[in-house]
Amino acid sequence: MPFCNAATVLGLAVLAIAPLAPLLASDGAGSEELGVLKNPGFEHGQEGWSAYVYGAPSRIDIDQRVVHEGRHSLRVSASAPSDTALSQEVSLRPGRFYRLRGWVRTHELAPHGAPVFGTLQVQTSGGRELIATGVNHQGSNEWTEEPVFFQAPADGRVRINMFFVGFGKGTGTAWFDDLRLDEVDPAGTPVRITSAFHCQGEINPYQYGQFMEYLCDLVPAMWAEKLYDGSFEGLGAYKMAFLRQTDFREKPWYPSGAVNRAEYVLDPRDPIGGKVCQKIAVPAGAPCTVGISQDGIAVERDAAYGFTCYLRQEGIREPVRINLHREGTGFASCTFQPTESWKKYRARLVTTATTAHATLSIHFRGPGTLWLDSASLMPEKNIAGWRPDVVEAVKALKPGIMRFGGSTLDDPNLGEFEWHDTIGDPDRRKPFPAWGGLQPTGPGLEEIVQFCHLVGAEPLLCVRFSRRTPRDAVEQVQYFNGSVDTPMGKLRAKNGHPEPYHIRYWQVGNERSGREYEAKIAAFCEAMKKADPSIKLLSSYPREQVLRRAGHLLDYVCPHQYAVDNLKEMESELLATKALIDTYAPGRPIKIAVTEWNTTGGDWGPHRARLWTLHNALACSRYHNLLHRHADIVEIANRSNLTNSFCSGIIQTDNHRLYKTPTYYAQQLYATLAGNRPLKIESSLPADLAPDCSATLSPQGDAVTIFAVNPALQEISRTLDLSAFGDHGQEMAVWTLGDREHAGEPDVTNNFSQPERIVAVSSKFQAPGAKFVYRFPALSLTVLQWRTKP
Repeated sequence: MPFCNAATVLGLAVLAIAPLAPLLASDGAGSEELGVLKNPGFEHGQEGWSAYVYGAPSRIDIDQRVVHEGRHSLRVSASAPSDTALSQEVSLRPGRFYRLRGWVRTHELAPHGAPVFGTLQVQTSGGRELIATGVNHQGSNEWTEEPVFFQAPADGRVRINMFFVGFGKGTGTAWFDDLRLDEVDPAGTPVRITSAFHCQGEINPYQYGQFMEYLCDLVPAMWAEKLYDGSFEGLGAYKMAFLRQTDFREKPWYPSGAVNRAEYVLDPRDPIGGKVCQKIAVPAGAPCTVGISQDGIAVERDAAYGFTCYLRQEGIREPVRINLHREGTGFASCTFQPTESWKKYRARLVTTATTAHATLSIHFRGPGTLWLDSASLMPEKNIAGWRPDVVEAVKALKPGIMRFGGSTLDDPNLGEFEWHDTIGDPDRRKPFPAWGGLQPTGPGLEEIVQFCHLVGAEPLLCVRFSRRTPRDAVEQVQYFNGSVDTPMGKLRAKNGHPEPYHIRYWQVGNERSGREYEAKIAAFCEAMKKADPSIKLLSSYPREQVLRRAGHLLDYVCPHQYAVDNLKEMESELLATKALIDTYAPGRPIKIAVTEWNTTGGDWGPHRARLWTLHNALACSRYHNLLHRHADIVEIANRSNLTNSFCSGIIQTDNHRLYKTPTYYAQQLYATLAGNRPLKIESSLPADLAPDCSATLSPQGDAVTIFAVNPALQEISRTLDLSAFGDHGQEMAVWTLGDREHAGEPDVTNNFSQPERIVAVSSKFQAPGAKFVYRFPALSLTVLQWRTKP
């Protein structure tokens, strides 16, 4: 299908059906003259346009009776579900801005779930990627002019498309007529920041929320623990991959010493935590030293580490020795004399060297048998068990609200997660896999709530829906919010936290939908509200029946948006969700919470590297501008994901370092500088045409902050008009996020070798007056702040 790669941009599957041959003799290559569409009014039939049809054959012909301009229009109709589009390739001036205009008319056009219908679209040559799309038209509509503004790509080649229905199938009729392609000059079009509010709602700080889940090395990357698999359950391979050759892997325990003399068994009898403990047995015979080791441990000179481990033995006369070392050089050690009963042993190890590649070995002199369980090596320099560098980085991000959910929590295919297993004594918790990776027992659900409080964020917790009952959800709410007089509040107090956590935001299920969810969500909501009437309840996916049955109990409905570089599609979904609320829960003050979002949720393999890039940071910034414009309906948004997660984490860690991706710095600018009221911007060009702008007013009314995203490869000059806030010029504070090396490549990123290649740089700009020209650098996010009298 010639448009198949655009479907990836839209986050949709494409049917694997071989395309029909073009219906025209023309190859659709377009005119050789720059910026000229061939036969734009169809006065010469279908000449110049190539048609592609999937599913049922459609009827494509020239209509002489229903026209908008001239003598002819193009008509596409289908009585059986069909996917039909016509296209023409055109050469444009690279980097220049254009407006595609065309007239669209429809009659009983039904898209049958397809995302594109009755509209115009611009793609890169060959339909590889989406550049811009018009508004969809369904049902019956009179002639409507549809404008599509866009910037020509670096090679100047674009594909102009007329979609009957695309990336799916539909029926009905659509007419197209009088297409025009004009170059526009943004520099000559002023952008006027008005004092009027764009909408009645305020920008909630929760729009800058973040998302955590049990996903491979996401939570372990934040936890200060130095050992992997301290409960000796055994590590598993991750189910997903970015680059399998170099992807992070947890370090396993392995036999060490005179391994030829020892028997190593994972013993299911009487473990401390989990399903097994480690057993090492040396039969009678000559003395020998055996044990287990783990590599890849980062330690710092003169730093203190707390080593703990449960041990018991039979027939061992000499002490068990714990040694931190590398290649024969010891850094710290201790000894324990275990007995025949389980006992927890502790030691404080102060290391004598700095290395990222130390080995911890636990050895004993046999014959005899040693059992080990719940081992830990925790640096004393931690914050409630979390890495201080991660806590500092997240706190500086000012995330507002942090959601904890994810597929592991509520997908039976990924394991039977049970939140009860993550509370209480960490040594006795049950480890569990997440997407293949084993989760450590230390950072359970209670510690994650504590992390949210540490970084100044409101927790948002998901309760499991699949294979659970309302009673399960009530127990969870009661554990975190109930008084010590309640059964679960009493358990929380026993676990060391008598004061309730007072968690306000609770989501029923993670990515749940379907008849069972629709039938049971109201019962969950009623039970949870009864347990704590003060809580705010969020649904999973927004659906008609969810609102019909539980709309009177819900405070938010929650789409997930994983194609945010397609702003029009995301905006259409937000507006459709608002319409759904108005229709099926009228009068209820239900808001939208986009509890997961990013430019992609998949793209496994090398393509996933896009999430690291400057391009991704700029796409996420444009999405924040969109959220500003819809502050009246969207209160919460949680970007996915916080750490590591195969490129999607805005913080990337290894065993001793971290760096922040370009998107981290972009989100930090929004969270720390944006005001709370979105201002109306007046321009003859759309708000999302580069630079894509948002303007906000501070709560005190003393500052206007402008966010401008220029994703183009060229610098852009625009006239900014702030005369609504004063007549005189001033020195403005400016923050610019871009590539310090000015490579002109959207895919550049930060890494451990260059952790600050893309960061926000502050500067000053002397505005000569309230109306001035500003030059926005290529591939940049620029933030300008104008001081005003309250």
